[in-house]
Amino acid sequence: MGWCWSLKMKQVILILLKKDVEVEKIRKKYHPDYKKFEPHISLVCPFEVNNQDELFLHIKESLKGIKSFDLSLEGLQKSAKGHYLYLLVGRGREKVMKLYWALNKSILKDFKNEDMPKYIPHLSLGFFKSKKEIDDAIEDMGNSGVCFKTKISSIQLVTLNKDSSLKSVNNFGLNI
Repeated sequence: MGWCWSLKMKQVILILLKKDVEVEKIRKKYHPDYKKFEPHISLVCPFEVNNQDELFLHIKESLKGIKSFDLSLEGLQKSAKGHYLYLLVGRGREKVMKLYWALNKSILKDFKNEDMPKYIPHLSLGFFKSKKEIDDAIEDMGNSGVCFKTKISSIQLVTLNKDSSLKSVNNFGLNI
């Protein structure tokens, strides 16, 4: 949940976010796997690539010309499929989209999230069993105005364990 599910999970590319107290309270309450997954914005869904040198080169090439940037997460949205609640990327959205399109080419062009036909840059706040549960959660949060701001200076290639938890992380810095 939250990583773009697939049967063959090995690696994902994402932006790991520092933990925010308010966001973590919400994730703890509404995301069953919040302990298993660090807060993140997915850029490339789970994939398996045998040639790691080619993968590293692809990532480095994809990042050329992309500088570190300010990011804000604000505004809630329900997923089109399933019952996920997203905290949307506000400021920095165009940079996240640029990263997404640059990375999802070449050797990574076939790894898409079937549950998200159109990419929406977001942090998953919760996963629910029904529309009513998600609507109740939104009502419970009220107009709390959840907002989180940070500076993004790297993206991460994450290798996953068999249970989809984090096994290892390779950081790829953005230009300063």
